[in-house]
Amino acid sequence: MLAGVGLMMVCCSSSSVASMMMGGEEKPVVPDTTTDDSGADDSGADDSGATTPAATTPTPTPTPTPTPTPAPEMLPNGVYTLRGGRGAKLCADEGNRVICNRDAVGAWEKFTINKEGNAYTLRGGRNGKLCADEGNKITCNRDAVGAWEKFTIEKHGDKFSLKGGRNGKQCADDAHTVQCNRPHVQGWEKFTLTPL
Repeated sequence: MLAGVGLMMVCCSSSSVASMMMGGEEKPVVPDTTTDDSGADDSGADDSGATTPAATTPTPTPTPTPTPTPAPEMLPNGVYTLRGGRGAKLCADEGNRVICNRDAVGAWEKFTINKEGNAYTLRGGRNGKLCADEGNKITCNRDAVGAWEKFTIEKHGDKFSLKGGRNGKQCADDAHTVQCNRPHVQGWEKFTLTPL
């Protein structure tokens, strides 16, 4: 009997026989996967030992947001003529008053309009002085901008209204002067402003 066992040991692998003789189970053989026989090398190194950078997807350059175009100013700074709403005559700076009774444009019939915050200033053409709302008339005899020298100008179709800075009243083309004492905008309170 011992001879048969010895023969058996020669024929079978030693680990299998030892496992069988000890009463254990034979463990399956698991292939070794720590080496890759494909020859591929994913470590980033080539045969020369240099490392090649991994391929990267380029980051797209963001499209710049266009700067919005500002809305054009309702009334750009500049020199204008004023034509009154009562008789459609040109207004003139006479120094002690503004009156709309002229048919032709000369120096006194030109007004420089400039934006001052949310309001506008008017500068008469006679002496280049700022115009002021004195309630019963507009006079162009001021050197500095204060509340009375600021006018609110609003568009009404193709015409404009002027609101004085003294009491916040609408200016009207009366026969003898332009005065800012009206609570409404009607025909006499609408002026035609024409840039020169």
